[in-house]
Amino acid sequence: MLAGTSTSITLVPMHDLAGERAFVDVDAVVPDAGSRFEDPERQLLDPIPARELDEHLVAIAAAVHARGQLLHMVRSARAIAELCVGDTVMFTNRIRPRYLEHQLAEVTEVDDRTLTIRLWRPVGRFGEHELRCPPLERRKVDRGTSIPRP
Repeated sequence: MLAGTSTSITLVPMHDLAGERAFVDVDAVVPDAGSRFEDPERQLLDPIPARELDEHLVAIAAAVHARGQLLHMVRSARAIAELCVGDTVMFTNRIRPRYLEHQLAEVTEVDDRTLTIRLWRPVGRFGEHELRCPPLERRKVDRGTSIPRP
């Protein structure tokens, strides 16, 4: 740091093309390098309100949507992979209709996208029939949990 100034200079040893050792000011080459690497989402979020990415917003939105779908698919595949026929599951608050929340059911079939389950007791319009449901709208009940079967 120079006397009488409050500016710091970060010098990094490097070799030039002739092989001679030289020092390069990192801040001059990469301005604000520290904050950019500490907070990478700022690289994308700051230019949007500044209108720097207006011509790319549709592509950015499509990429975000595609990533969201991929994450959903991965979570669904993991949820299906942890289940076997005969497992007991309980519906979460993500299920519709809502009156199925906390209802217990037994898995009767597992395929690559959905579960086929049979409710332990008739609820609402769902009687003794099997029904199909998305895998993320239920949670597996541990085998050690004692739940009296109706």
